[in-house]
Amino acid sequence: MKLNFYTLWAINARLDERELCRQLDAMRAGGFDGVVFHPRYYPDEPPYLSDAYLSVLSRIILHAKSIGLAFWIYDENGWPSGTVGGELLKQFPADAQQWADLVLERPAPADYLGGFEHCGQNWFVGRRRGEGVDYFNPELARHFIQMTHERYRQGLSPAAFAHVSAFFCDEPEFGLGHAYDRLSPHGAIPWTPRLPELFRARHGEALQLSQIFFAGDGGEMRVKFWELLTDIFNESFIAPLDEWCRAHGKRFTAHVKGEEHPLFQVPTSGSCHQVFQRMALPGIDALERYPSGDFFPRQVASVAKQFGSGECLVECFGGAGWGASPEDFENYLNWLAGHGLTHFVTHLWQYRLTTHAIQDWPPSHPAHVNWRELYPLILARVRERFSAPPPVADTLVVAPYRGIMAKFEPREFLQTNVHNAATYPDSAAGKLNAAFLQLLERVHKSGANYDVSDERTIEAHGKVKDGILHLGRCAYRQVVLASGVKFNADLTLLPIKPETGGFAKRVILSAAEPTDEIAVPVAWEIQPGTINDFVLEAAPAGRASFLARFAATAAFEAELYFADDVRNVEINGIAPSGDGKFRCAPGWNEIRFICQENRVPPFLALRGSFAVCSKSLFAIRPDGLMTTEGGFALDKFKPGGAGDLIASCFPFCREPVVVRVEINLPTPARALRFVEIQADGARVLLDGTDCGWCWGAAGSLKLPKEISTGRHVIEVQLIPSTFNFFGPHHHVDGDRHIVSPAQFHYTKNFADRPDAPADTRVSAWHFKPFGIGATILIQKECEPPKNGIASVGHRQH
Repeated sequence: MKLNFYTLWAINARLDERELCRQLDAMRAGGFDGVVFHPRYYPDEPPYLSDAYLSVLSRIILHAKSIGLAFWIYDENGWPSGTVGGELLKQFPADAQQWADLVLERPAPADYLGGFEHCGQNWFVGRRRGEGVDYFNPELARHFIQMTHERYRQGLSPAAFAHVSAFFCDEPEFGLGHAYDRLSPHGAIPWTPRLPELFRARHGEALQLSQIFFAGDGGEMRVKFWELLTDIFNESFIAPLDEWCRAHGKRFTAHVKGEEHPLFQVPTSGSCHQVFQRMALPGIDALERYPSGDFFPRQVASVAKQFGSGECLVECFGGAGWGASPEDFENYLNWLAGHGLTHFVTHLWQYRLTTHAIQDWPPSHPAHVNWRELYPLILARVRERFSAPPPVADTLVVAPYRGIMAKFEPREFLQTNVHNAATYPDSAAGKLNAAFLQLLERVHKSGANYDVSDERTIEAHGKVKDGILHLGRCAYRQVVLASGVKFNADLTLLPIKPETGGFAKRVILSAAEPTDEIAVPVAWEIQPGTINDFVLEAAPAGRASFLARFAATAAFEAELYFADDVRNVEINGIAPSGDGKFRCAPGWNEIRFICQENRVPPFLALRGSFAVCSKSLFAIRPDGLMTTEGGFALDKFKPGGAGDLIASCFPFCREPVVVRVEINLPTPARALRFVEIQADGARVLLDGTDCGWCWGAAGSLKLPKEISTGRHVIEVQLIPSTFNFFGPHHHVDGDRHIVSPAQFHYTKNFADRPDAPADTRVSAWHFKPFGIGATILIQKECEPPKNGIASVGHRQH
């Protein structure tokens, strides 16, 4: 299958045409097929959707076309989609978001929706209004298209608009997810003024709010309620945007809130299986660093095969943290491509890396990670690995949406991790959801070629002929029904397979092990001249003023690195030169400056040919991270052991550190394997010849040709983790697998573990290990890596 890679381009500064085009060139060189233009914390220079804005955008779109880069438009200034950067509700206040809270005190008459008695307690339902938009209101889509899509169509030059191939819609939903912090602790449901009328028109009965909020005999009504909301959402918002895009030769793609599993989908989008069918290019959001479940990527791929072109999208890897490695990224892409995803929008490429951008769901990749040179190699390897058509699925697993809807009580939503629903209550609905995910895991591990569906889709589109279920473009010889599945039609002819039935076992072939390895001890020498970094912590020193202090053992040449625009910079009371270079003094040094852009201390570092030494010893945590209480100071470069470059003098280093050794090979070699290499990547030069890169746990490199016995010089450029530069250095858990902006401010949030302290800042500094072991394994023979670039081990998912 053909994989396509796009970057989500966060436009967070004024539009500079020359810089925008330069970055497009870098994207093309980095292996991307296209870009998604995403105004994000955009400063309105020029104003969003103004003539000047669209004029600049037209020219950069045409530049993208000239270099063969596809161009998509993200349909919002910020997120979620639908607000036009906050301007829509100023013109159309009736489009404002609403929901219904369950409360104990009767609301004001204008907001009173009803009341009832339950278990001896009088309950009231009150309408609330939020800052978002009402996705159930059909006028919203019309207004949104008028203000956004039509503005692009009419304001871009005809040639530029013709090159735009898709519009990307982000996180529309029923409304509860984006109002999470304001919902009643007793429960809340999505609301729109015409909901009672629509319910009666479809079902011929009144909507009973008591049966929606409390489980009991009202299971059938709850199913009707959530399925109706799904249809209103589709018909009012999703379908009009898709229809507009089709009418103008564009593809509509989107991901909604809550894709991860059925229990999360019910209160946020109803059933993604229904929503995905209304999109030309259905999509999901799969963030964080590690694979987080097999259901939602398999679901979107299933719908794409059943009712579309087979193509589907994922916004991926955002919030994976600055500590995410090339191996993490490659494994993540392999996981998603293995489920059938075809379009990858990597989250995200920051147009300008300000302090705010450093903390904005990092990493900014590949633009600002230390391993950016590896990016095109990773994309090429993943493309090659999944170049063949995927196997045809013959098994269908049906998710119990109706069973979950029938048992779901709205208050459960507030007991759910609103980021990805990784945690949710052990309720009746939660148990059904957990049992389904366990079933899916068994099917997945068995190696069965499977797709997924929901009950409504099979009822509406399924046809059984000769013992085979035909669903859209697909056909299934066996159907697995999860516990809780409910059909409203007679489907006795389905080729049902029991949940407990055996599946064909997957045969996993182990990678060929290298043969005839010979261990050669080496003594690496750190080569001088590496540009080192020293991250400083600035503190407020008055209105918009900041102060940073650092110690030095001697006078050193250094250069200031600020992530933001600053002014009135003084080092020890003296302004540095125009290029930011200065000479520090022995002892304590002070840097004072003014920064108007941040309410928090801006990111600041020193760069130069120096060592950074800690007064406190380093320790290794159980998770492998290195930690110290610090007391850092600039010192003279002291060649030390390459096995631990953090403790040696490179804790914050961002540039590659070069190590060198001269060895006497006892045998000819076809490959080298480096033992205990701790780096995001390594480029190897043998006798001055570039042999390419290796990364990941294997640390193995196929040589361009066999090298003879005798003396050879090996030089390795080691890439340190970007976490060591950007942090957050003081988080209680160090390098988290998911990093939200709040974690840079050390405030516990949904991206932290449930038992994390409220204040997640600790005094210790954390670093990812960096170094190379004192042994090289010489391999006479080894399996050649795919594409001949590098060899890396892959985890089985």
